[in-house]
Amino acid sequence: MRGFTKLRKDILNIIEKSKAPLCAEEIYQKLEQKPNLSSVYRGLYYLEENGMIKSITFDKNTRYFFRSTNHPKHYLYCKECGNIEAFDVCFADKIQEKLEKKHDYKILDHIFYFIGICSNCKKKM
Repeated sequence: MRGFTKLRKDILNIIEKSKAPLCAEEIYQKLEQKPNLSSVYRGLYYLEENGMIKSITFDKNTRYFFRSTNHPKHYLYCKECGNIEAFDVCFADKIQEKLEKKHDYKILDHIFYFIGICSNCKKKM
């Protein structure tokens, strides 16, 4: 693929190996060779524009990136510490057909998440 540089391959490999979405700073920390952070953002933009990864925002400021696959992603997000945990129980499939018929809409994908407080943060309260 044209424009698929070593840095972009490295970024994609890091994202593929992660069980949860990662922000740009976390990806930067995992890179062996340290480019400037703006190069990481450009690499992420390229990968997302070319459909290789997706992003999600749990709060107002931080984008998290994950591998774009055919299977939808589901997450628990702790609003206290920012911990993200993936889960694979999907009930959206059950309502998808009804939504498509009711709204005359073809659903291609979905991302679902709950915002709450993880067990570690609950213990600290």
